[in-house]
Amino acid sequence: MWIRDRLDGLWNDEDFTAWCTRDGRPGLSPAQLATVCALQYVVNLSDRQAAEAVR
Repeated sequence: MWIRDRLDGLWNDEDFTAWCTRDGRPGLSPAQLATVCALQYVVNLSDRQAAEAVR
């Protein structure tokens, strides 16, 4: 089992609605960003390495 699979579904975009603005262009999925940040921490990746890992 992958760490990604264990974290999948842990957060939903609705969990972050109070943090986001309704104006302007929609951004990336906050739930996906939270998952990437958690993976980055657990696997000890740099920002660049984390970005490359999710491409």
